[in-house]
Amino acid sequence: MTRYQPNPEPTIAISESQSLLAPDLIRAARSAYSIYLNVHSEQMQHPTGVVVSHRSDRGQLIFASQPVLLPGERFVTFDEIESQMY
Repeated sequence: MTRYQPNPEPTIAISESQSLLAPDLIRAARSAYSIYLNVHSEQMQHPTGVVVSHRSDRGQLIFASQPVLLPGERFVTFDEIESQMY
């Protein structure tokens, strides 16, 4: 006879993109996006996000759907940048 096993507590997985981002990371991503807007305002493409280096806080706009990150880099989606702008 087997004993009744209650279902384990449900766990909520929080993806990295849903976690809170550090203000300096958002600031660096927003700065890179702002520079892009100023330079390329006439031929603007919609980026998927910005890759920010932890060492230098420099941002690089990304237009690919699956960015490849190096160690020490963090991807900030365009939605995260936009939600923090207003």
